[in-house]
Amino acid sequence: MMLKQHALCVLTLLGSTSLYANVPIESRGLSQNNSIDLSANNVAINSGATVANVPTNLNWQIIQKNQQLENDIRALRGKIEEQDNEIEKLKHELTNRYTDLDQRLELLQQKVDPESA
Repeated sequence: MMLKQHALCVLTLLGSTSLYANVPIESRGLSQNNSIDLSANNVAINSGATVANVPTNLNWQIIQKNQQLENDIRALRGKIEEQDNEIEKLKHELTNRYTDLDQRLELLQQKVDPESA
């Protein structure tokens, strides 16, 4: 019984290895250049009857572009927060100015027409 289970496991593992054989393996140097030359970076992968061309640096370039866009988004969010704070300060200052102006006009009105007060 145990032998049958082991044999079944081995057959299952051997049967699934062909699924993993189609995964491309990329080799990268320590320094990545930013230029995209698809003709020079393509690697032919032969998996039985099919041949696929895969750019070796494409994933690396996508990751770098993603990180650059995330940094840009962080910078823009920081600017938005700064501008929101500036707008709030200006609104508060404008409210204070209108209140001050209203008080001054009221005092002036009392000086000009003391009977109405």
